[in-house]
Amino acid sequence: DLERAAAMIRDAKKPYIFVGGGTVISGASEELAKFANLVDAPVCDSLMGKGAFPGTHALYAGMLGMHGTKYANLGVADCDLLITVGSRFSDRVFGNASKFAQHAKVLQIDVDPAEINKNIITSASIIGDVKEVLKRLLEEVPEKEHPEWIAHIQELKSKYPLNYDHTQLTGPYIIEKLYELTNGDAIISTDVGQHQMWAAQYYKYKEPRTLLTSGGLGTMGYGLGAAIGAKMGRPEKTVVN
Repeated sequence: DLERAAAMIRDAKKPYIFVGGGTVISGASEELAKFANLVDAPVCDSLMGKGAFPGTHALYAGMLGMHGTKYANLGVADCDLLITVGSRFSDRVFGNASKFAQHAKVLQIDVDPAEINKNIITSASIIGDVKEVLKRLLEEVPEKEHPEWIAHIQELKSKYPLNYDHTQLTGPYIIEKLYELTNGDAIISTDVGQHQMWAAQYYKYKEPRTLLTSGGLGTMGYGLGAAIGAKMGRPEKTVVN
């Protein structure tokens, strides 16, 4: 499976990496950064994958799905290989399964075999811990360069930025200002709803476990308990609920 995946990555002209919460759980952010730089591929994430790849990195392409950025979603539409790392392909991500990544082969890396071909049909998969799989792939895959593909994604980013009404006080403005004041170094916890999506869209997460949010079940009231726990665990950090 590793050899087949490595061959697909070698052959890809427009590889695109999609990162989910499994990458955070696995503690694989260092390996992911090395992998993205090695194969020269843009990286988008899910809500639960936030911080696994730095939101400040030049290769970062935003959040995918119905609450994501237009450029992240267009990247999936345009790529020829979608490398999915520790994500279950929730319905918030893919929308219409028949139209998702239509021009791409899908390579899925996940620890749980039940997630393969559950929501999106894959071309190939690797079952295993994300950190271990990426370590092994780093040994199998040669260094690649895709300047035209990267330039295309950068063009999409500048053409379709996240935007909001700057003439009045808004949620996105507050989140952006919070990012500025904390230098992006705070731990952010959220409850469930619109503010949860603003926190995902307008704050750039540089490391894993700095956005604490209830994906999947979407538990209301989650933010306060999470914030208290985060402050207990990392007392030196600014924690914002």
